[in-house]
Amino acid sequence: MDLWEESEMSGEKAATVPVLTLSGLREAFPGWSIWRSSAGRLWATRNGRLTNEDYNRGLCRTIDGDDVGQLAEELKQQAALAVALPDSEALCPVPRETSH
Repeated sequence: MDLWEESEMSGEKAATVPVLTLSGLREAFPGWSIWRSSAGRLWATRNGRLTNEDYNRGLCRTIDGDDVGQLAEELKQQAALAVALPDSEALCPVPRETSH
């Protein structure tokens, strides 16, 4: 399912309007378990495990949002981080001792 749909008004094409639903998020991000809490907040938990390197790159195990649009943005950011190359400056380098 595509999260973005074109709408038509008065026979003319209108601007692309985001059509976001909870079920649409689940289909678009199958690597996450997505649900609404009893307080009405949306949550997503990754189905797989993360390494320390993943956490250092900014990946999260669980994220949340006030609404479907906000959670969608958080999920997109996580997807972008997952494919980005690790930033060597974000990691703490361990100094090596050298002996000659």
